[in-house]
Amino acid sequence: MDIQICNYKHECFLGLSNLLKSVYSSHIEQRDLEEKYITENRSIIIAIFENQVVGCMFLEVLEDFIRPNRFLYVTYVAVDEKKRKNGIGKRMMLEAEKICKKNKCSAIELTSANFRSEAHAFYESLGFTKKNTTHFVKEILNRY
Repeated sequence: MDIQICNYKHECFLGLSNLLKSVYSSHIEQRDLEEKYITENRSIIIAIFENQVVGCMFLEVLEDFIRPNRFLYVTYVAVDEKKRKNGIGKRMMLEAEKICKKNKCSAIELTSANFRSEAHAFYESLGFTKKNTTHFVKEILNRY
């Protein structure tokens, strides 16, 4: 499988949007993505196969001032359900390692839902270790 891994490009938006809809049931506007998300410390990695976006990974370089270090935080990973088990996720995660080193980050961190046992096994196969933490969220809706 000849997979191309690259940084997000404007012309990839429709494929990225369709992938995010299918995997996360999400909707994002191209203008918001390109003007607000992509910055010096944030990027999107895209996997392309046969001119189709088949994977993506959202990355952010963060500073931890309590434990003084930089780390690469993976906010989202998505691979087209029909294309999984073909090395796409692995290729994207290897690209994340390169970006981590390039940005002098000490680690890559990510979260994954408890029920995603296949994803957990995948991350562990790449050398990630599961930490004993629990993710808490309090939804706050602001209406203007």
